[in-house]
Amino acid sequence: MEMGDLSGWAALTVSVISVAISYQLGVRSAKASEQSAEASRTSAREARRSSDAAERSATAAEGSLALQRQEAEERQRAAEPQVELRVERVGGGSRLRLRNVGGAVAMRVTIHDAPGISTQDREFNFRTGVSNVELAPGEAREFLVYRTGSARMPTHLWVTWQGQDERVALAVPA
Repeated sequence: MEMGDLSGWAALTVSVISVAISYQLGVRSAKASEQSAEASRTSAREARRSSDAAERSATAAEGSLALQRQEAEERQRAAEPQVELRVERVGGGSRLRLRNVGGAVAMRVTIHDAPGISTQDREFNFRTGVSNVELAPGEAREFLVYRTGSARMPTHLWVTWQGQDERVALAVPA
């Protein structure tokens, strides 16, 4: 056998071994690449889930903060002095008194006819009445009620004041 043939066979053997090793390395590299791609997809899914959870948490926190602000405003309003009006009877006749028993000044206080009562259907009129007056806390304003079509005193007076535009019914004591 000639030396040239031996070196050819040796080169062929080395080439075959190199191809086998390259193939094995390529397969391993492809597997590693596939695993890396799957890990990237999993990481992206988890990042999306985490982002969604963070967004839900931020939305819940915003709602909670808005609720806390609203509750704080309500507590502050409740702590502020309020207007509270009462009707008091003076003696046994038709003399009444409107008193501010609240802690705030009542501005533009006015006694009105009952809702839905026209001027000609009135049963009561007010003399030296209460119209657009101011009542400090504890202050009272006396007025007379005289009957125009009824033998009895009214059971309620309808009052408005600044900040309370809808008529409020105040009971007249018997």
